[in-house]
Amino acid sequence: MTDLSVLSLVACALYAVVAGASFRAGREARAKRQQPWHLKAWSLITLYFVLLIILRLFSIEEGLREGMREMLEIQNLLADRRSFQGPIIAIAIALFTGAAMFAAYWTSQRVSGRRNIAVAVAIGACGAMLATMVMRTVSLHALDRLLNGPLKLNWVGDIGSSLAVLGAALFYVSVIRGKRNQRK
Repeated sequence: MTDLSVLSLVACALYAVVAGASFRAGREARAKRQQPWHLKAWSLITLYFVLLIILRLFSIEEGLREGMREMLEIQNLLADRRSFQGPIIAIAIALFTGAAMFAAYWTSQRVSGRRNIAVAVAIGACGAMLATMVMRTVSLHALDRLLNGPLKLNWVGDIGSSLAVLGAALFYVSVIRGKRNQRK
């Protein structure tokens, strides 16, 4: 483990809370015999947040970024990196935007019901966090200014997505428990 900042430790704590809530939602989905995809989704979301904790604790994302920088230096491409980072960023943004638009459309056409929507929101928030991570890793100077500038879009993408998943998991559990309490 490397020296971690207080913000990294806070992020790990938030990820742990989200992983716990997602695990709880999956447990409730299984216990209350919800649709099978609910359990699968909550299980994958839990695993995703556990992996985020590992990535943060061991600074793997930063190591990947530094490794890419070193590779560019060795190949004397560091000075020209903007010439290929720009297209990579454009392609990544286009792919994530297209995937988000498709997911939103598909969800609006096929998903109804509070439990299903809660799971879909959690999945979408994980996608937004993944997009944020990709943008941080590619690390183009202009993009870094946008992510870490006055709007702190990096924090919005990371913390906001985590809180969205947390809220969706808690809502999911409350809806399932509410249905059980109505039957009594």
